[in-house]
Amino acid sequence: MDDEYSEVVEWEFVREAFTVQLEMLQRRGVELFVDGEAALPVEAAAKAVRENSPYMADYVFGDTGNIEQVRFDRVTHW
Repeated sequence: MDDEYSEVVEWEFVREAFTVQLEMLQRRGVELFVDGEAALPVEAAAKAVRENSPYMADYVFGDTGNIEQVRFDRVTHW
């Protein structure tokens, strides 16, 4: 039971840390998308940070080399 609880706590910690990173990006003007739809940082993190997540992040850069978008899309073919 303790191992299960520890694993859940660890995933929650990672999800929260990733949410903070996405919030920082969003404050810098980076747009976030999940499956082609605009998303909040917490929504993107919830999809991307879980065991065996079928989501992959794609970082879209602008002409200046800065990240303009982060797109999380469901991977359907392995």
